Amino acid sequence: MNNLLSPIILKVGLVCLLSGCNPNSNVQSATAESHSHDTETETSQVGENSQGPIVCVTKQLYSYDEMLEDLEMLQQKYPQCVKYELKAETYQGRQIPLVTFGNANAKRYVMVMSAIHAREYMSAQLVMSMLEHYASNYENGKYKETPLKSIFDNVCFIIVPMANPDGVEIAQKGEKGALTADVKRWVQQNTKEGTKYDQIKSNARGVDLNRNFRNGFGKDRRYKPTKNYSHHPGPEPYSEIESVFLLEVSQMHDYALFLNYHTSGNLVYYGCKNAQQSVNNAALKLSNIIKHHTGFPLYGPDTSPACGSWADEVEVLYKRPSATIELGSKNPVPIAEFNGLYKKNLWIWADVALAVMKGQF
Repeated sequence: MNNLLSPIILKVGLVCLLSGCNPNSNVQSATAESHSHDTETETSQVGENSQGPIVCVTKQLYSYDEMLEDLEMLQQKYPQCVKYELKAETYQGRQIPLVTFGNANAKRYVMVMSAIHAREYMSAQLVMSMLEHYASNYENGKYKETPLKSIFDNVCFIIVPMANPDGVEIAQKGEKGALTADVKRWVQQNTKEGTKYDQIKSNARGVDLNRNFRNGFGKDRRYKPTKNYSHHPGPEPYSEIESVFLLEVSQMHDYALFLNYHTSGNLVYYGCKNAQQSVNNAALKLSNIIKHHTGFPLYGPDTSPACGSWADEVEVLYKRPSATIELGSKNPVPIAEFNGLYKKNLWIWADVALAVMKGQF
């Protein structure tokens, strides 16, 4: 894999310059300043990335290929804390990356998932940018006087930054993002019928992956019986490669909790109506940590019944808390909103990991 990706560093430097990403901008130092009104400002210490960021955050369309290039460079630059593998292969032949951040042999684990819905690709961009921030400050950064290295040596993050790469490519490029004739025809037909490709949530097979899990399968109030850009759960739970992959990742460790990144709404969903009360209580505790940073309102288990979503699944299957962070004002989220969302969400991982480290989850 390294032989195939060896030209990437030179390539991405050129792409970044041409696309408007400023290689001299300092994401980390700017972020430290952005928390002047937060309680954690005085106790968060981060260093500078003098060479500029790897993950470009000035482009509207953060693509699957760009994410892979970024992961390769992050792994090469921060081998002590970032490792990734290309795992399950989708219907369109794209491999889904799985990232390990921190100590792979840690005592506790947190699973992070983003971009399960195609049009919500900014969630992947945010997660990747946050990953770079923590990696660049892993050795010398602190949070609430605790070294980040100590935090993430004890609590490892297992990250799926783009759970639905086929869908993301269609949401960004339309039929050009489809790699097989049947999917191209499907996208073309939807366009003719007046449905814009940038609104797709599903994968390339027309299955809404966040309705393809067992708990509440087929009970979505917006249920669609056949393949669709959204809300079609598929023929049965776990009918999709991507869903099976997430299940396999969730079985790798006994996770303390699950963080799920979506767009939009600037809010947090937590808990599940048919989960144990203790799990919902823990999910509320988790969501209050998120609210402390973002100010986003919380919507609990009484908001809606289980509908086959990933959050519904893990809270009942593993009896562990889950929180779903909805970013931005609309879909797709305008890139102009990125910096504000980044600043609000940046320290959530450190705060959550510290709480896990202290036995609060």
